[in-house]
Amino acid sequence: MILALETATVACSVALVADDGAVLAESIEREGPAHTQRLLPGVHAVLRAAAVELDDVETIAVGLGPGSYTGMRIGIATARALAQAGDGVRLVGVPTLGALAWALAAGSRASAPVDRVAVGHVVALVDGRRKEVFAACYALRAGLPAPVEEAPAVVRAADIAAYLSNWPDAIVGGDGALLYAESIPVAVRLDRDVVGPTATMVARAWLGGVPGRVEGLADVLPIYGRAPDAVRWTARG
Repeated sequence: MILALETATVACSVALVADDGAVLAESIEREGPAHTQRLLPGVHAVLRAAAVELDDVETIAVGLGPGSYTGMRIGIATARALAQAGDGVRLVGVPTLGALAWALAAGSRASAPVDRVAVGHVVALVDGRRKEVFAACYALRAGLPAPVEEAPAVVRAADIAAYLSNWPDAIVGGDGALLYAESIPVAVRLDRDVVGPTATMVARAWLGGVPGRVEGLADVLPIYGRAPDAVRWTARG
């Protein structure tokens, strides 16, 4: 059984997922107060809804980002604390863009061939604020995503169309894609059902072996994608 957390965006989500990927309980808040006020209540809510105890959880999975600097740190710190509080609990991490890509690939696999164009790539976009998105492109191999780029790209909103034009056979999704939907080229399909990263996506991407997943306290660390704001402001000064 996996307890998953995803806090890389303004949304805060927690999910309890069985080893076959079935969702036992889920809590998603798209808007609201800070993650510090929502995350642990969400954990308690899903455990209560599934009628299980934290001791029943075998794996804690967390989205690593990139995304909100503060949100990622809260989610990862909470995941680390929960794993250390358990007896023999595994701590694992999944890149947030990888979790989105996995969800986009799963959606394309579920679609009937007659209902869609040939899909060779999926592109995950996460809102990076400041009119930027974090982006990652994955090639579909046997229907499963494999990263095209070694690291996530930071793409200005004005450059999204040019970035996506490299993969005209792609499906794109994520909160960054929806925010800048007018910038999506006509040839690229926008999957409006993949709104943003969720804890369920993180758990299922881990179970599916998404590229970039990690395990253990030493490796479950934030993927920032760019320098935090404080560093950038100091550099300007």
